[in-house]
Amino acid sequence: MDRIVYLGPYNNNKKEEFFQKSISYLRENKGHKFYYILPNGNLLVKYRKAMVDEVEKTLDINLLTFDDIADRLVEDNFYLFLDGDMKEAFLVQILLKLREENKLKYYKNISIKKGFVKILSNIIGEIKQSLITPEEYLSKCPKEPFYMEIGLIYREYENALGEAGLIDREGSFFKSLEILRKDNSFFGDLDFILIDEFFDFRVQEMELLKEISKTNLPIYINMPFEREENFHTLNNTLEILKDLGFEIQYVEEKEKTYYERLALELFSDYKLAAKGGLYHKPTGVNIKLIKANNDYLELKKVAEEIKYHYSQGIDLNNMALVLSNGDYKKTLFQVFKEEAIPYNLDRDISLMEIPFIVELLYILELKNNTNKNSIINRIKSNYFNICNRNEREALEYILRKTPFNILEDIRNSQEILASTYGETIENTIDLIQGELEIIPEKASMAEYINVLKYFIDDFNIGEKILNIHEEIEDYEILYRDFMALEKLNGLIGELEKLNQVFIKEIPLEKFIELMENYMDNESIIELEGNNKGINILSPTTARGQVYDIVFAIGLSQSKYPNLSDENFFFREKNHKELVEIGIDYKNYYEKLDKESLLFTTVISSCTDYLYLSYSENVSSDEKDIPSIFLDEIVQEIGKDQIQIVNVDIDYLIKANKEELTTEKELIRYTLKNYYEEEFAEEIISLPDYINMDLFGEINHRLLCEVERNREDFNQYIGNIGDENIIQDMENSHRHKNYSISYLESYGRCPYAFLLNNILQVEEMERDLLDFTPLDRGKINHEVLKNYYIHYKAEIEKHVLGIEIFNIDSTYKYVENSIIDSMKALDLDTESNLWKMRIENNAHNILDFVKADINRMAKYKKKILPLYYELDFGWKEAFYIEKDGISIPMVGKIDRIDKYVEEDKYIIIDYKNTDYNLRNMGHMANGLSLQLPTYIMGLEGQNVVAAAYGIISKGEMDFKIINEEEKELVGRKRTGIASGEELDELLNTTVDYIIEYVNSIHLGDFSINPKECSPYCIYRDICRYKEKMEDMLESS
Repeated sequence: MDRIVYLGPYNNNKKEEFFQKSISYLRENKGHKFYYILPNGNLLVKYRKAMVDEVEKTLDINLLTFDDIADRLVEDNFYLFLDGDMKEAFLVQILLKLREENKLKYYKNISIKKGFVKILSNIIGEIKQSLITPEEYLSKCPKEPFYMEIGLIYREYENALGEAGLIDREGSFFKSLEILRKDNSFFGDLDFILIDEFFDFRVQEMELLKEISKTNLPIYINMPFEREENFHTLNNTLEILKDLGFEIQYVEEKEKTYYERLALELFSDYKLAAKGGLYHKPTGVNIKLIKANNDYLELKKVAEEIKYHYSQGIDLNNMALVLSNGDYKKTLFQVFKEEAIPYNLDRDISLMEIPFIVELLYILELKNNTNKNSIINRIKSNYFNICNRNEREALEYILRKTPFNILEDIRNSQEILASTYGETIENTIDLIQGELEIIPEKASMAEYINVLKYFIDDFNIGEKILNIHEEIEDYEILYRDFMALEKLNGLIGELEKLNQVFIKEIPLEKFIELMENYMDNESIIELEGNNKGINILSPTTARGQVYDIVFAIGLSQSKYPNLSDENFFFREKNHKELVEIGIDYKNYYEKLDKESLLFTTVISSCTDYLYLSYSENVSSDEKDIPSIFLDEIVQEIGKDQIQIVNVDIDYLIKANKEELTTEKELIRYTLKNYYEEEFAEEIISLPDYINMDLFGEINHRLLCEVERNREDFNQYIGNIGDENIIQDMENSHRHKNYSISYLESYGRCPYAFLLNNILQVEEMERDLLDFTPLDRGKINHEVLKNYYIHYKAEIEKHVLGIEIFNIDSTYKYVENSIIDSMKALDLDTESNLWKMRIENNAHNILDFVKADINRMAKYKKKILPLYYELDFGWKEAFYIEKDGISIPMVGKIDRIDKYVEEDKYIIIDYKNTDYNLRNMGHMANGLSLQLPTYIMGLEGQNVVAAAYGIISKGEMDFKIINEEEKELVGRKRTGIASGEELDELLNTTVDYIIEYVNSIHLGDFSINPKECSPYCIYRDICRYKEKMEDMLESS
């Protein structure tokens, strides 16, 4: 009997021999006489299509994965299969039982936290994939609660599965191996087994292969990954196969392509170039490196290249786009929709994005949390509607403008009931109250299922979907909703099958969490993949395939390779203990080795054009760098052999007509060239398919701008010219002390300033925040001030190296300080939600303090906090002065630090998060006045730096640094300024302050913002559009 491993280079001929051997059997109608095992579903689909195309009519094609074999082995045993989401529901029951029996200590509190069950499900799955039983796990694991309680949960889970006659995905391998060890006649009718494109095997796959090897069945394995220096992953697999009795036969080398030779050399000390190999690319071989500002631009450039090659006659099926990171999918779908590029990947949509699913969860959530927002969400429902559409907006408006907390508050509000819609509101509240009485606060799974079925049937959702389709005539929405309803009914059916298992009552909150997890994980196909489109692959699914053109996308360090820890249990620091238990958990270097091998298979899959791309994801202070894999390939080839293409924001309005790929781009190109007077003709001819209505809209807006720039009054100018109003403006500001935020808001957008500060136009509140950023800011500032004052002596000793300060021991002080501050703001501190918020805030503050104090301790020149919440301009006037003009200013500096041995000061302003932090560029443009004004507010003091203390990240972000104090920021270079540059910045800030105050007095509120926020509350009533693309989108 043959036991042969064919070891050869990438894309060797043995794969074709395997394929032809299979075809000959299929032509003889003997497809049932062999198994062809492949590592992933993508290859199964590709091979199946190729076999059907070759043979045309055939019944049995046994193309399988090892998972398929395990399923076939257990399908005649009467087990009920437990999928991932049901597994989580099952684990909730297990955790509830263990808590009731007081068997959980270490994980008792966290076991009720959202997300723990999902992680626990993954942990148990990984343990079972290594074929470790609960007994083996508990006997080998460290005798610590961290490990032991996982084993306890695992044992209880397995016992419960057995009692219920259930089996999960990983359990099918246990059962299949058990069956084979008793009787391996399952494979008795086969003539041979072919295994292709594996370089390693999961533990359960290898155990299955061991059992198959005990038969007399010939087994042939093709491993096309041999190199002069093999990867450790491959070598380890070969050693195991040798121990099983497999003979290694080396495949004769065929003539290698350029990219196959390149793949052989990557991550290796062996160089073909030294033997006259690589390095001048042959004709027809092209490598491009695309470096883009962000993911969107990266994929837009890729789309342009795809269209170019398609126009040159290369079929989309002969191109592959390899996504290194799944996060790219959403942007990929967006870009390919804009570019009308078909692809072979199904576009999925999560059930949590389906409106009627969300509305169903709103009903349950209202019972769980009957607050203002939940009540309004229920009233706004479109599928589960309790009032007609015409009334919803009115009811929402009334309720949002009325203070209330619970339903009873609405019943008792004379203001609401006396309104035009009072009777409608009262009837609606009665309906809601009736629904709430149906929903239990704690119940068995069977009761919750009945509640779901009641609402789906009572509101006749199937008919409602049809009615909505008839109204909006959108087939895609109709298809989406019916697919989602089918999926939901499937979930209910699965839960009903398991009713006898889910006997314990669980709180409604936990049931909602389970439903949300299921809806997040489950999806429906929103758009089916086009089998004639471009191939979308991952590094794992790219192996064993060859394409004319390959795009390797997302090769930035933060995205690829992903070698980070999986969760709190499977992490690098636990590697030794996990391996000793017997779990197949790879350390950092083993993961890197495997990812390196996969990357070489991506490179070897190309024949002609190879594109390597990454996004820098440029932010204000930093940008992403190339992946170590991209660096490796550039170093291997040499930069002179690669065409580097830089793509920045200017690419959105293309200068080269050869790069145009969409109608919108043609319009932008035309307008840009017309504006820059590139056209000789006064009248431009355009293709018939261009939307000319858009040009009418643009012409209208241009006329608006012409009107706006006229000196006399017009409807667009935003400049109040009436002398009486100007006088009123001056009088209202005559004795005003200006705050920094007041003037900054004018600098950003004079029109928004007018609406907010002068006319006081308010937005209808849509989202009720019971703990606002302002509240959190007040609390954090107060707690930090008190902390630094209370522990002043300990902090000083720690920073000066006299005595270590145990900061962690002060946690209780921080927590109590937060509670005291919240009580002063009349905020709730007793509910579980608030306790969680307090705990989170306390940890954030403590982490910030720890990082801050340790930072100060590392400096050679020691620095200590000196003042807190220092006011200026209140008790003693402070003026911004220039050329006889004096502007009174007020402010409060959160903290001032001082050098211990020098009269040098550092200004610190606390921020809850790093959102929208300002740098020196913003200050120079008049968008940020805060830090420069603070510096001027400390008149006569030598301020050498100014920073933002970011509480949520535990960081100190220096934005202004005197060049003589570089030690404060280490290698960072942004924000460093000479004395002259700092003086210039302060003078510029003075000019802006005076300009803003004068403009306010003159009534200049023109619609010409320096910065237009996408979150501006006035966006719906503002005529200003920041970018031309906004106009294009509106067409």
